[in-house]
Amino acid sequence: METPSVKVETQQVAQLVERPIEIVEYQRHYCQCIECGVRATVPWPDSLIPGQDLGVRLQGLLGWLGNYGHLPYSKQLQMLWELGGINIGVGTLVNTNQRLATASQGSVEALRTWVAVEQPNLHVDETPWAVKGIKEWLWVLSHPQFCLFHAGDTRSRGELISQLGQTYDGVLITDDYSVYNGYDVKDQQK
Repeated sequence: METPSVKVETQQVAQLVERPIEIVEYQRHYCQCIECGVRATVPWPDSLIPGQDLGVRLQGLLGWLGNYGHLPYSKQLQMLWELGGINIGVGTLVNTNQRLATASQGSVEALRTWVAVEQPNLHVDETPWAVKGIKEWLWVLSHPQFCLFHAGDTRSRGELISQLGQTYDGVLITDDYSVYNGYDVKDQQK
């Protein structure tokens, strides 16, 4: 006869499994109709992109780590090896990042349009940014809910207009740089 428990303690813990990245082999079979000869198969799952070695979720994680987490490619390669025994080249990471940029472009442009038309207040700033030894300008449009970057050739009002249009019907929060003075806004805070 078992003795019943008089108390049960529960604790949930987030654990990192030994190999959180695993290699999965997908197979799809082709069948041929015996009457008409047409060959047919099922589509690949959404988590797989034909011809690519990394799954969709892993590519998303690498994009987040590299762009938001600022983890350099060398560290990403080391992480892939440590967590999954995956040995790939830097070119795969570069191509993955480019694919993610292309895939997210529509969403970023939709956010830019929404910001310019509907966002009621916005922080805007610009800073010099060396790109291959050439001085360019990194513009930022930010709010607690988002941050949009724009690589601009100049620090001029034209760059500001290219991001927000001729007018901005909201409160623009800026420093005292002259490009913001006289820009057509509902209100400005410096």
